Amino acid sequence: MNNQHILPHKSVKMASIEGARAFAALAVALMHCANAMRVEHFSGHVGLGSIFDFGYIGVDFFFVLSGFIITYVHFHEFGHIEKIPRYLWRRFSRIYPIYWTFLLIAIGVTTLGRLANGKGLIFEMTLADIPGTIFLLISSGEPKYIGPAWSLQYEIVFYVVFSWLLLGGRLGAIIFGCWGAFLLAHTLGLWQFNLPFHLSNAHCMQFLLGVAVAVLARRYKLHATKTLLFAVMLVFIAGVVFEVYGPLARHSGIGRLVLGFTSAMVLATLVGLENAKALQTPNWLVRMGSVSYSIYLGHILFINLTFAILLKLGLYHTLPETLVFAIGLSVALASTIMIGLWVEMPLVSKLKDFGKNRNQ
Repeated sequence: MNNQHILPHKSVKMASIEGARAFAALAVALMHCANAMRVEHFSGHVGLGSIFDFGYIGVDFFFVLSGFIITYVHFHEFGHIEKIPRYLWRRFSRIYPIYWTFLLIAIGVTTLGRLANGKGLIFEMTLADIPGTIFLLISSGEPKYIGPAWSLQYEIVFYVVFSWLLLGGRLGAIIFGCWGAFLLAHTLGLWQFNLPFHLSNAHCMQFLLGVAVAVLARRYKLHATKTLLFAVMLVFIAGVVFEVYGPLARHSGIGRLVLGFTSAMVLATLVGLENAKALQTPNWLVRMGSVSYSIYLGHILFINLTFAILLKLGLYHTLPETLVFAIGLSVALASTIMIGLWVEMPLVSKLKDFGKNRNQ
């Protein structure tokens, strides 16, 4: 690869990017908190008039962000096959340990809850669910206990496929280019052939759009202004409205493509503002973004647990729905943020150093 125009290596820890992660996680949590209320023994309907139905777009943003981050971090390793073990260690150690932590918590809390309600010892997971639930491998069903983990199955596929760029820079670029062209044609209905492991899904196009933004950011110094950010955010909101309320069914390939492009525009603009040092992101938002993975994994568990406790105390149907919603969301955010700060971050730090020492 020609390194003439490659910018010097720098950390991916951009404050505004971390803040964007926080907003994406919050959007998903808001939607799930409202949806949890529709259980019959809770409210029996989606809470707050379904005003947070758009929250799932946070997952689409995360897919674009994932492609951006791993490309931005590992860009200088393209074409270096010897870097693959270190790359895989960093990626997989980032995903699995804290995921297994939340999985054990979810299994324990769910099992104890059922025993307390006299339902006996019941496990959701069968032998057939082990590959998808424990190892996050693409399988016939979604992971048990932690609903959002389905998106991690895509992440694992992305991490494996991304290693082609480390195996050979130009070869990987050609493969990714062909993959992107195929995905675009497939999303537009021009090609109906499906690839294995969900590699034909439009979420893969979102991942590649994040890769493209990172490549541009590494090769060229992007510039942006706050006025441009305002305009781009309007475009992003328009994309969300098109996906959620537009003429096509939600989660359509076209809708995901639109969300992917608009999310990529937001990321590119934020990078430009970071380069210009023109944007100040509050520290609390940065901290929240740094543990967005824990928020994403654990919020549903703590929302349901909080609602169940309020129900047992006779408060769920006594308090206003808005207050019940606020309590459930607040407890979930506080719990997952603490786990993120006290478990996830120290765990990531220790494993990162362990992997580094092993490769010295």
